[in-house]
Amino acid sequence: MAKIIKSDGQSQVSANYYSVWKIVLIGALLGFGFWALTFLIDKFIINPTLCRSTSTSLNCINSIIVSGNIATVLIAITGTIIMILSRMAQPLIIAITTAATLWGLAQWTSGLSIIEAVIWSIITYVLAYVLYSWITRYDRVFPVLVAILLIVSIVRIVANL
Repeated sequence: MAKIIKSDGQSQVSANYYSVWKIVLIGALLGFGFWALTFLIDKFIINPTLCRSTSTSLNCINSIIVSGNIATVLIAITGTIIMILSRMAQPLIIAITTAATLWGLAQWTSGLSIIEAVIWSIITYVLAYVLYSWITRYDRVFPVLVAILLIVSIVRIVANL
């Protein structure tokens, strides 16, 4: 027979608290990893396969964009794994929204020097990871998704102006 337990106390929400510095470190590592992967994919995969001749085809001109988009997907997968291992709340939402927000980052930083591109990649990844991890700590999924969709939409509109 089942035993019924009646409790008059209110239940409390248990939240996973994690250090902001851990999120900043993860974002910084992933930002640097994004730049490094973009550079490596562009120099060793995209350019040798698409730009064999000296012609200036559209593929050669857009090689940094293609490399950056591939690196964004790989960094999103890596970020999800790192956040799962760190036991962060809703890692898939954070990684996907960061990838959607920063899609095209390689094109945004393509005219900068190497140091500037690395710094801006790190800064944008840190800001995105801190923002989205702060939003996703809320327990209810619907308001989190609405807020994230609004932010991603605004960033994408402003980035395409």
